[in-house]
Amino acid sequence: MQFVDLAAQLATIRESVDQRIKAVLDHGNFILGPEVKELEKNLAEFAGVKHCISCASGTDALLLPLMAYGVGPRDAIFTTPFTFIATAEVISLLGATPVYVDIDPNTFNIDPVKLR
Repeated sequence: MQFVDLAAQLATIRESVDQRIKAVLDHGNFILGPEVKELEKNLAEFAGVKHCISCASGTDALLLPLMAYGVGPRDAIFTTPFTFIATAEVISLLGATPVYVDIDPNTFNIDPVKLR
């Protein structure tokens, strides 16, 4: 079952996408090149924040803030079981314990009442 017609979406921006990919291939800065700086600047402006750090994966995006907070052994991190495995994986990777809190069926977010 097709939910989104990605080919049709790409067709509307194909020329721009091809130009941007060609630029990256031409200058060869695949990691931390000017496009990354541009993305981070644009995302920071969009979010109304001073800084933005892009990541190679969603797993990295989950891991970095936990590391910044110093999460480690003997820490318990509340999370939802209604998520991708990487959410619990990064908690365990740091030696902490994931504690599952059920979701609110209306919002699909952690149910604050069940945190108690």
